Order: sequence, then structure tokens, then C-alpha cells
Amino acid sequence: MQENEGHSAAKAEQPRTLQACQRCRNLKTKCLPSSQSGRCQRCSASGNECVWADAPRRARKLRAPSRIAQVEQKIDGLVAKLVCASGNEATASSAFVPPTVPPRATKPVVPGGWMSIEPQSEARLGKHSDDAEVDRQYLEEIRGIHGFDDRQIAGQPSEGPFRPTKRLEDPIDDELVQSLLASGEAESLMKEFRSMSVTFPFVVISPQLSGADLHAEKPMLFLAIMTVASWKDYSQQRRLDTIYRTELAHRTIFRPRKTLGLVQSVLVYLSCHKTQQIFFLHHLVIGLALDIGLHQDYQPIDFNPPLRGRPPPPSGKEVRERQRSFLGCYYVSSMVGGAFQKPNLLKHTRFMTEAAENLGKELEHESDEVISHLISLRQIEEQIQDILFTADAAQLPLSDGRMLMHLRSIEGQLDAWKAQSCCSASQRLLELSFSFSKTLLHSVSLRPHALNVPPPPQSVQLNSLFSALEAGKKFLDTLLSFPANEYHFISFSEWMRLPSVIMTVARLCMPNDGHAACGWDAQAAQERVRLELCLESLCFRMQKLSTYDEVKQPHSDFWRAMCFMMDLTKTWYIRKIRPKAPIKKPMQPPQRATTEAGTAEAWCPNSVMSTACPMHGSEAQYPALADANFTCEGSAEMDGAANGSSDPFALMRSADFDIEQFFDMAGGIWGDQCYDSYSDMAFGSGASF
Repeated sequence: MQENEGHSAAKAEQPRTLQACQRCRNLKTKCLPSSQSGRCQRCSASGNECVWADAPRRARKLRAPSRIAQVEQKIDGLVAKLVCASGNEATASSAFVPPTVPPRATKPVVPGGWMSIEPQSEARLGKHSDDAEVDRQYLEEIRGIHGFDDRQIAGQPSEGPFRPTKRLEDPIDDELVQSLLASGEAESLMKEFRSMSVTFPFVVISPQLSGADLHAEKPMLFLAIMTVASWKDYSQQRRLDTIYRTELAHRTIFRPRKTLGLVQSVLVYLSCHKTQQIFFLHHLVIGLALDIGLHQDYQPIDFNPPLRGRPPPPSGKEVRERQRSFLGCYYVSSMVGGAFQKPNLLKHTRFMTEAAENLGKELEHESDEVISHLISLRQIEEQIQDILFTADAAQLPLSDGRMLMHLRSIEGQLDAWKAQSCCSASQRLLELSFSFSKTLLHSVSLRPHALNVPPPPQSVQLNSLFSALEAGKKFLDTLLSFPANEYHFISFSEWMRLPSVIMTVARLCMPNDGHAACGWDAQAAQERVRLELCLESLCFRMQKLSTYDEVKQPHSDFWRAMCFMMDLTKTWYIRKIRPKAPIKKPMQPPQRATTEAGTAEAWCPNSVMSTACPMHGSEAQYPALADANFTCEGSAEMDGAANGSSDPFALMRSADFDIEQFFDMAGGIWGDQCYDSYSDMAFGSGASF
């Protein structure tokens, strides 16, 4: 044992040498040991002694503690210091008795300075009562950041410094809006809108919700409702329309505020407000809906910090509101795309089907039952547009096997839809939409045949022509079944379809060589539909709905413009179906009478109808129209040359004007081309928005 200890001590006393001797290091050669102790091979061969340089021992560095350990140590130290300090101060304050010393006139100051110093004990005693509770609450919040107790769910946000807040929309400070609330007129307009929402069930206002509450919660929706429900006071409606468009631009472009209430307001504005530029505005509402995530289940993007957690899901009522709004966006987008013959950018998804089924099961409102039927019908119409109205499909004749297969397939879907919806409420609304879908489907039979393509079988073309005629007649009959005072209940998306149906039925009733070749009887079609009587009835009703007055309200509204166009269409249609009479040179004496008769014939086609189209039993459908003149009241005012005012319809009164070309413009009468020429048909005071 003693020998080992001595050997270890001797070994420790020996200096540590490098691996190479000094000579080999200078020559930068490899130093190899030799058989002689203490010499390398090179030094042994040269007879020199190896010189070994002493190397200092490297000091061992101490390993620094990790950063995590340092942070944990600091936190533990701070927590312990705060807890101990609060306990010690409470004990010291109760046992401390300040000595009786005479009061000092001045407070001590820092040497060489001017700032006064308060004794630390006095400062602590003054702040102890306020800071102790705050420190305790803050410590509890720190302890709860990284852990959950048994009562807290991991997906639920913790109640800490990051408490979720729900910000209300900016109010609308306008004198007209405030006067509607103060006078109580807002409540009557809210009641009017609830009746209008029957045909557009995607934005429903509860009967218990007052106008003041809606204005405080969703001011833009309140403003849109006030605008569309003020149809009886056109001057007020124009003022509200200007306010709404200004606020809409401010909240979407200048200072974007994307909320559910804003989406609902644009839907109400588009569905119930007869206006052009609907193609632009419906894309705006689709963008807003996608931005706030209405196209999916409520799954917010997890951009929140770990301390905050995920926000709580909305209530069931808010979820149903979101679903209605998104389905309303698809409903408007589908109908507008079909009316403009433009692509529908919002396609049907499985989420829409599930949302519609969920609304039908919950049945929060009675109108929720109709939503699923409307959405499924829009899906079928979307198939019609995508399959039969593309550039390639337009070149296919009706005799093509693919065209016939698509016709039979979609017709079967329409029949199945009709069987499912036969017991639902709002049958007139569903019948109106169904008849248009069927008219649109069978309107492909009106396409001209190519010369190098064999014609379709007569039975196929005749059946398709007759189906289109019956569907168009059903649409007009359903529209006339609504009382005139309920016409403003019908959504604008349904009114957009009226020109298309009228033109389809008119083409079926006009003599056509291609239709006659397959055995189609145009005279029988005229007697079946009596389109001229339907147009007369529409003129009569729209004239009664118009608020135009040459003195009190000199602005042309939607109903007056529609009345004028229906009257022009009726005149054009009668001229087309009237048999061509041989041209005779009029006698010189009764020249003035002939001119007056021609003018009366152009503007009062009832006389023409009695000679060219003899009445039959169907005229009893409209007995009140026998002696009525439907050239729109104030026809003298519509002549711009007579009173010096600008006439937006001057071009349409030309004898060579073809109403068919007018309806076939890009976007029809609702497009930008018509809007620029006939701005009186639009609201917004012609604002290029």
C-alpha cells in the first residue's frame, strides 16, 4: 500500500511533457520512440539528447448552468420573495410602534440634489393595502398559465390577462336614421320587412327584436331593412339608399369592418331592393362571407398565442344565422349567374347541404323549412347552366345523344324535387322557382338547327317545345296569382327571371319555319298562353304600385319602368304575331285620321288585339282590364321633347326598336349597359358604384 502511494506521488511530481521532443518539433517531423529510454529514434541516431518541453496543465472549466434552470431559479426566487415579503410586512406592520419624535419641517433630500426622500417604511405602509391583493391575483394567474385543473377544459380560453371581448359595430349617426327611431316609424318598417322575408328566408328578424336593439347590435342590417321597406315613400328610400351605399363603401373599402351583420345587410339590399349593379355587389357579399369564414364549420385559424387559447364557439342561434347567411349568398349567386349567363363563382358544396338540413331539423323559424328546397333547386339549375349553356354545349343539336341524355337526367331530378317539396310551405314561391327551372331546361329546343346536322325526331322536339311553353305559362300564372299588394314581397332575384320567361314564351308563340317543320302550331300556342293578356295584367298591377307623380314625386321608380317595358313588350309581341296585311296606298283625304289611328295602334294595342287576335274564354281571367289603358300614367311626361326634360326611354319608343335585342343585351335589363342608358330604372341616384 505504501509503495503504491509512493509511486503515485512520484508520478505526480514528474512534469507533463508533449508527445514530440523539441528537435523533432523544430524539424516538424514525426517523433518516434527508440529502444533507449528517454530518446527518440532521430536523437538516438544523431547521438543527441532529447529535450522535452514542459506543458502547462489546462485548467478545467466549470460548466455553466442551463438557461432554463436560470429562468426557473429566478421565477422561484421572485415568487418566494413576494410571498415572504407580503407576510413579513403584514407582521411587522402590526407589531411596529413608531417612536415619538418631533415633526420635521422639511423632508430629507438626496445629497447634492433636490429630490425628496420618503422613508421606505412609510411608502410601503401606504401602498400595502392596494398592492397586496393585486400581487396575489397576478401570482395566481401566473400559476394557472401552464396548467389546467379538473374543472377547466383544454380547449377553453383561460381567464387571465387575455380575456376575449366582442366589439360592436360602429353606429350610424345620421339625422334621418335617428328620426325613424325617434318617431316609431322604424318599428312599422321592421314589420313590413318581416312580411317581405317570406320569399327570402335567409335573413329573418325575430318579432321580439325592436328597431332600437337591432340598430345598436347590427346598424348596417337595420339601415338595409329601413331602405328596402320604405318602398311606399320613394323619396325617403332614395335618401336611405344614398346613406347605405356611403356606409357600405366606408365599411368595406376605407375602414373594412367584416361582420355577419354587414353580410346580412348586403343580402337584404340585393334581395329586396330593385337595383342594377347586382352582379358586382353579389361578388362583394361573397367575398365578405368567405373572409369571416361562413363557408365552413366554426373552426378559427389558430393564430392566437398560447397564453390566450382558442375562442369559444358561437351559440346555436349564431351558428344558424351564419348558415342562413351563407346559403343566402349561394342562392343569390346562383340566380344572378343564371340571369346574366355568367359563371357562378360560389359553387355548391356538401357543407351547404348539411347546413340546409340542420336548419330544417332545428326549425327555429317557419321559413327554415323552405331553405333546403330552394338550395337543392339552385343546385339543379347550376347543373343546367354548367352542362347545357357552355360554349361547347351550345353547338350541340337537340338530336345529339349527349344532349338528350342530359335533358332526361335533369328532368328526372326536377320531378323528384317536385315530389319532395309538394307538402312544404310557401308553395307559390317554390312553384315560381320550379317553373323557371323547367323553362330554362327546355329552352334549348329553341336553338336553331345547323344545316349539316340531321334534325331531331319530331316527337322529341315537340315534347321539349311543349314543356317549355307549359313551364313558362305556369310561371306567369303563378306570378299573377300573387295579389298586387304583395308584389314587393317577391325578391328581386325572382323578378330578374321575368324577361327571360317572357321572351321564351314569345318565341314559342311567334311563327317560325323551323318549329313549323316539326309540326309546332304557333297559333295554338298563342291561344294556350295568351301572353298579351298576361302582359296587360302585369302593366295594370305595376302601374298601381308605382309611386310616380309628376308633381309630388317626379322620379321614375322600378314599378313604373317595369310597367313601361311590359307595355312595349306587349306592343312588340302583338306586332310579331299579327298576320302581315298587304300594303295599300292610303287615300289622300283621311291622311290625318290614318296617322292618328296608327299612333293609337302603337300605344293602345287593345284594338289590334281585337282584330288580329280574337278574344276567347280566357279573357274572363282579367275582367277588370277591359277598358284600362296601360301605357303608364303620365305618358305625356315621358316624351322628353314635350316638356324639355330628359327621357331615359326615348330610344325604346322608336318604331324600329326591337325589344328582343333589348332583353338580349349583356346582363339583360339589369346589366351595366342598360344601367348607363336607363339610370332611372336603378336606385342610388345613378351612382357608379
